Amino acid sequence: MLGRRNLRVKVMQVLYSKELSPDTTLRFLEGQLDTNINRTVGLYITLLQYAIEVCKYSMVDKAKKMAKYIQTDEDKMVSTLVAANRVVLALEDNLEYQKLYKQYNVTQNIDRDLVRKLYTELTTKLRYKEFAKLNTSTLEADKDILAFLVKQVFTKSEDLDMHMEELFVNSDDDGQLLMLVIQKFIEAFKEGNTAHFMDAVGVWNDEKQYAVELLRKTVDHNDDLLKYIEPALNNWEMDRIAPLDLVLMKMALCELLFFPTIPVKVTINEFIDISKFYSTPKSKDFINGVLDRIKNRLQEDGKIRKQGRGLVE
Repeated sequence: MLGRRNLRVKVMQVLYSKELSPDTTLRFLEGQLDTNINRTVGLYITLLQYAIEVCKYSMVDKAKKMAKYIQTDEDKMVSTLVAANRVVLALEDNLEYQKLYKQYNVTQNIDRDLVRKLYTELTTKLRYKEFAKLNTSTLEADKDILAFLVKQVFTKSEDLDMHMEELFVNSDDDGQLLMLVIQKFIEAFKEGNTAHFMDAVGVWNDEKQYAVELLRKTVDHNDDLLKYIEPALNNWEMDRIAPLDLVLMKMALCELLFFPTIPVKVTINEFIDISKFYSTPKSKDFINGVLDRIKNRLQEDGKIRKQGRGLVE
């Protein structure tokens, strides 16, 4: 669903909390990490449900306008075609989706007024107006309008952003990326087959073990990691380093030493990129320099052991 970068960010966040509160136990950190990962799944299912609810709201809109004492021609022309969207109906019928919907208690996350606002915004778009003129829809038209809803309405809605931020503390980290994932899954949808929507959750849960191991090894080997970092600081004092930069360097070094299937370049590039978004403007250059010196020393000493051809470089 999401990649290891997102998992690295989640590990970084709990390790940063330990930098600020050194007495925090590993067990507590693991629980915090698990909670953060579960929040991502909850956010994912909630966003999917909002897409479903907005499409179904066309039925509510139609009923309200038909109940008016005096109906305009525009009222009579309201389309409910989007409510029969093939992707929406397939998701609603998916037993795994129903299970996750209940597990994460998504019902309490749905704001009906927000659903109405999102639907109203959708109906102002030319793409939707053209879709609503159809007598019957096709699979491609269904996929197109649903992907459009996510890309052009959800991602640009300040109201939805604010609501998700109130519900999920990880919304800033995961929200936009999850919407991109959902959009791609919609575009890849084949008649009646929502497996990839649910398989993504399984992959995410499988990858959770990587995050747990990264957390455990970084904590367990903390003193050893610092012994590698300090000589590579080039006259910088350890206590002058921003706590987040130190966390990122320890995590990167941990991957270099203890994760034999992750290429060296991938590790260094990933943590430099993360520093661009989460640390200071100068952090990426500083972290890059320190990691490069440590990497060279570890390679000279034969301490980086990667499995597979080409993984060291």
